[in-house]
Amino acid sequence: MIKLSDYIFQFLMEKGVRQAFMLPGGGAMHLDDSLGRSGMEYVCFLHEQAAAIAAEAYGQHTNAPGLLLVTSGPGATNTITGVTAGWIDSTPMIVISGQSKREDLVGDKGVRQTGSQEVQIIPMVTPVTKYAVQILKPEEIRYHLEKAYEEAVTGRPGPVWLDIPLDVQAVMLEEEMLAGYTPERKKQPDIASAVSKAVELIRDSEKPLILVGNGVKLAGAEEKLYQVMEMLRIPAETTWKTADLFDENDPLYAGHPGIMGDRGANLILQEADFLLSLGCRMDTSVTAFNDRNFGKNAKKVIVDIDPYEIARMDMDKEAYAVCDAELFLAGLLEAIREKKEQFLTQGAGKDREEWLCRCRDIRRKYPVITKGHETVTGYVSAYYFIGELCRLLREDDVIVPESSGGAGEITYQAFRLKKGQKMKNAAGLGSMGFGLPYAIGSCIANDRRRTILINGDGAFQLNIQELETLHRLKLPVKIFIWNNGGYASIRSMQRNNFDGRYVASSGETGLTMPDIGRVAAAYGFQTFVIHDNQELDGVLPQILADDRPVLCELMVLPEETVSPRVKAVVGENGKMVSGPLEHMWPFDDANT
Repeated sequence: MIKLSDYIFQFLMEKGVRQAFMLPGGGAMHLDDSLGRSGMEYVCFLHEQAAAIAAEAYGQHTNAPGLLLVTSGPGATNTITGVTAGWIDSTPMIVISGQSKREDLVGDKGVRQTGSQEVQIIPMVTPVTKYAVQILKPEEIRYHLEKAYEEAVTGRPGPVWLDIPLDVQAVMLEEEMLAGYTPERKKQPDIASAVSKAVELIRDSEKPLILVGNGVKLAGAEEKLYQVMEMLRIPAETTWKTADLFDENDPLYAGHPGIMGDRGANLILQEADFLLSLGCRMDTSVTAFNDRNFGKNAKKVIVDIDPYEIARMDMDKEAYAVCDAELFLAGLLEAIREKKEQFLTQGAGKDREEWLCRCRDIRRKYPVITKGHETVTGYVSAYYFIGELCRLLREDDVIVPESSGGAGEITYQAFRLKKGQKMKNAAGLGSMGFGLPYAIGSCIANDRRRTILINGDGAFQLNIQELETLHRLKLPVKIFIWNNGGYASIRSMQRNNFDGRYVASSGETGLTMPDIGRVAAAYGFQTFVIHDNQELDGVLPQILADDRPVLCELMVLPEETVSPRVKAVVGENGKMVSGPLEHMWPFDDANT
């Protein structure tokens, strides 16, 4: 006989799950006790949202389920933001929530609540999970665990949720009597025609380009991607999720495109005559709200595991394949090897060096960090800071930009990654407050490698309590807070759209912030303040000299915004429309 709550953690341990993120509560008391006795590592957070964010970060970095355990009612509802981020970013997560005992559930009574802290959580989270169920029959626990785990890690990954009433948690089970789950056998997708078309178009193209999306990482297809690129000498651009797949100086790396991408990458994309998109959902931040203009001169082959994402793309496609990136790249490699002589002797594909030189020249011509950033006085230029930080970081560092606002946008745009570094955030949802718990989850997922958190002063407030969690764990997390006096991104939006009328975005308009250094000191942190560019050389090496957690506040240029960027323009009908990717502000001769 085994207690049901014990069985859950036994099952998860057998699946290789070794880390949980949690906040205890009465509605999950048997689950909490079983976790404590299971031998599984766990981290207790001070808010369930933060625990969910850390679990999402863990799943992002490991491609294994981030396990989250919370109590009923508010414990469950507090996690929804983190779970939603996992849904959007295709992150494997397993959420287990406690619940009121079965006799106290609302059921079909027609009332709003009967049990203590009871909330009908499953209908709330169903839209942002792959599988969500309340366990009412203890004998079905094995079935639901097996199905939930399968759903979390296969196909397009994502969160799953099991809601378990108190009395069900405590039931004693006969393990051998439990029925399991048999996954449906899926038909192998037919990719032959798409592979054949891709081979033909690559062979005949003069300026081919690969766009690498998160699906490549989720499928574990990185090595096959590198092989294809090297064999055919094709450059690649990345989305934010895949920026860390390439060293900045890799001759086959062409940057990352988008509204807040780098100018060189956008120009290269718009000049390409063939585009192979691998596992990229082409969200509006990448296409600049204009699918038809994206890669405007390129014939396209699209590969994505989700047919709905392909159908949503409003662009011409020569071919597409509904499969994961690993399967397609395996087929492409096989076809290339079979037709290697054709690639060497026929068509434009026989010589790529002219195109590769062109890509390198474009990127050199349009660096993101400029002399103007270096010469800023009286404040720190966020761009110059990123450049100096890149110079000092190690190849094994983990970088976490905040998921919302300038701290995330400028970091991704300007960061020059070294091979071996990892950089992730939850930009799909783009919520404030993710930085600190995401950094904790990222550091744990990477065996406590040094982790660099780059956060805005506004977003940092939303989960500032997790400074205590970080201090308790003594993780090597270096926190850099950009102090720009509130919400710089909101001020920029208000300035550009409402004739400079500001609301709730600065001290003068109703928004105030605490002294972050004093707050951090109260939590036991060593703190630093950098007032201008000239102080970076002296202070940054001190901060990075050891692996202690440290918080450094940077007094950044208050109105420094993302530049370059695609800006909205007035269309023929007088309405505001997003400009073309190649037409980035500030404008120059490249955009005419």
